[in-house]
Amino acid sequence: MTTLAHMCGADLSLDAAGGLGMSSAAQETREMILRRLCTGSGDYIWQIQYGAGLPAMIGEPVDLSKIKSLVQSQILMEEGVDLFSLTDVSISQDNVGGVYCTISYSTASSAAQTITVKSS
Repeated sequence: MTTLAHMCGADLSLDAAGGLGMSSAAQETREMILRRLCTGSGDYIWQIQYGAGLPAMIGEPVDLSKIKSLVQSQILMEEGVDLFSLTDVSISQDNVGGVYCTISYSTASSAAQTITVKSS
């Protein structure tokens, strides 16, 4: 199934001809993972368990193990992630308070994928 290209927090993407961009299956899964991680827990009333609420953690004391387990559990709920392949979440903090999250996963239709997100 083809869907419109839309990264969480951004406008719809355009293609080279100026029309609405479409996502590949791998890109759609990436977009859905980022949307899930940025959606507040309980904010989606039709699916209460949807959303990690990571943006709400900015400014809070950093608990790396809590963030890792939250991201890991949410990733495994995402439909496009291959549950039979190894999924890895790595969380680290730099010396000025930035938190880095690297997610490695596979989709059913593609090779291994990696997403790296930094909060500051």
